[in-house]
Amino acid sequence: MQFLKRLNFSLLLPVLLLVIFSLLTLASLSANDEQPFQIFKKQIVWFLLGFAALFVLSNFFDHRLLYAQNFFSVTFYFLCLFLLGLVLILGLKVRGTTGWLGFSFLRFQPVELAKLALIILLAKYFATWHIEIWRPRRLLVPALYTGLYGFLCFLQPDLGSVALLVIIWLGMLLVSGLKFKHFIILLLIGLILAGLSWNYFLRPYQKDRILSYFNPAKDPLGVGYNVIQAKIAIGSGGFWGRGLGQGVETQLRFLPEAKTDFFLAAFIEEWGFFGGFLLCLVLAWFVFQLMNIGLHAPDNFSRLFVFGYLLLLVSQIFINFGANLGFLPVTGLPLPFLSYGGSNLLINFIALGIIQSIKLRSV
Repeated sequence: MQFLKRLNFSLLLPVLLLVIFSLLTLASLSANDEQPFQIFKKQIVWFLLGFAALFVLSNFFDHRLLYAQNFFSVTFYFLCLFLLGLVLILGLKVRGTTGWLGFSFLRFQPVELAKLALIILLAKYFATWHIEIWRPRRLLVPALYTGLYGFLCFLQPDLGSVALLVIIWLGMLLVSGLKFKHFIILLLIGLILAGLSWNYFLRPYQKDRILSYFNPAKDPLGVGYNVIQAKIAIGSGGFWGRGLGQGVETQLRFLPEAKTDFFLAAFIEEWGFFGGFLLCLVLAWFVFQLMNIGLHAPDNFSRLFVFGYLLLLVSQIFINFGANLGFLPVTGLPLPFLSYGGSNLLINFIALGIIQSIKLRSV
């Protein structure tokens, strides 16, 4: 009971609200499937596993071991590196990306675990070397950590995850104390590399996906189809929404990937602008609580870990919203705690368990 008294329920309450939003919407979207409510039942299992992981990590795991002992962070990093290599050989191909290990009924995406491993390793590294982080040799090591993951993700190809890994690296560099002029230099180097990637490495369908952002109507039945249908779904929701199970775009299957990539569009069609506004309020509440924990964290490692996770969370939300609303390319990134899928959900709960451990041990 003492543990329950010390838990930060101001952080858990928005998560619980997101879980309710997710399960109600997924129940609606899966009611008319060939196997009704199957994904809804699977998601309940993933949520239960997630809350169990959060409870165990909060109560029994001391986050300070991640900083004090090299074994945990380094072993975790190389385990994920191995899994990212293994997925290129034995992985399942889904929507053009070879990013999953397992079977058709039970799949896991190693890159989700790798994002958490990178945050832990970068938080440890920057907490140790933040005073001289501007030195080239101190910049090279974390760039190598990020680059190895990014290269293996690029081979899948999973450009959305590559972008997130780079955002985590650059964002944590800034938070750790990197001077702005050094950040600009790194950014210019990144833009040059992006230009080279466009000309020599990106595949035609990847270029089409990015170009469809500028003019989705150019190929309404091809690369622009998803974005167009998402906009129609959002617009048809009106202020109050069509109601659970009443969305035309979602229930008649005009909107592809309504349970995953385009969950937001499906949600707003059924819950309306008002529901979308409530969802944004809950997400903002959640982000604010994480920021508060990060600002009051007892040490540099804890602070960097919380802000590293915040970067991951906010970037995923922003990119997913942008894709659904049509002002960013479709990358296939899920909406945290809302989209159907176990890998991303479980990793988010593990991260929250570590953050709760930070909160409990800083009072």
